[in-house]
Amino acid sequence: MVVLAAIVLAGIAAAVGIYALSDIVIPRATAQFAAKELEISATIEQASASATSARQLVYLKFIGPVVALIGLYWISSSPVFALALAAATYFVPDIVIQRIVRRRRDRLELQASNIMLALSSSLKSGLTIEQAVDDIAENMQAPASEEFALIRQRIDAGQLPSEAFKAAEKRLQIPRLTLIFQTIVVSLERGGRLASLMSRLAEATREIERVEERVKTETAGLRMSSTIMLGMPIVICGLLYIVEPNQVLLLFNNLVGNIVLVIAIALDIGAYFIMKRIIDLDV
Repeated sequence: MVVLAAIVLAGIAAAVGIYALSDIVIPRATAQFAAKELEISATIEQASASATSARQLVYLKFIGPVVALIGLYWISSSPVFALALAAATYFVPDIVIQRIVRRRRDRLELQASNIMLALSSSLKSGLTIEQAVDDIAENMQAPASEEFALIRQRIDAGQLPSEAFKAAEKRLQIPRLTLIFQTIVVSLERGGRLASLMSRLAEATREIERVEERVKTETAGLRMSSTIMLGMPIVICGLLYIVEPNQVLLLFNNLVGNIVLVIAIALDIGAYFIMKRIIDLDV
């Protein structure tokens, strides 16, 4: 009750302070909200996500921690768990965005060699670069087809092909696609045998892909180890609960136990991401 009363009083004091400084706080908070929404929109644009998704993620980032704090404290009466969940909820949107963008980038990188071969075949058959873009947009699987459809939309809107490819390169910033776009731009501006060049680039890219597959195979055991490491504390805690339930419950019913449990979970998750960062090698 004492902690709950303190939280209520703190909330009242904060509300009074915000009301007193509303002319300063509210405009700044609104500006920060809008700036964060623009930042998230620019980031998830690489994954062809909508502005609605960006706004939902901004709401989750700023309102989610407050809801998590109040809700979990109401359920568990543990300020430590409530604060930990609120902090975790604050970082969830950033993790979601990174995951969405990374998955799309990985899929585009895997399609890079096929894009090169498709461009080479189209150009060798006598098609123009605009017709080759149309062919990829219509016949290749997403997300490559979506990106080239966007390039075609820019060209249809009156933008020069070279400028459309430069815009795609700036937006995506994927090394293999950057190589494709820069090669096309140089060929359009200075001339050159683009079809044969794309064929050679495709062969080199396939060699790189084979090396990447070998690296993934060699590190498969480490990936499994990191996943096991992440879930092992939960398994151990469950086994200990079967043997000594009262000892395990101290982690949930005691303030010091709550702090120890939150620190242990944070260290476990941190170690998992560190291992993932070490394992994910760039070839």
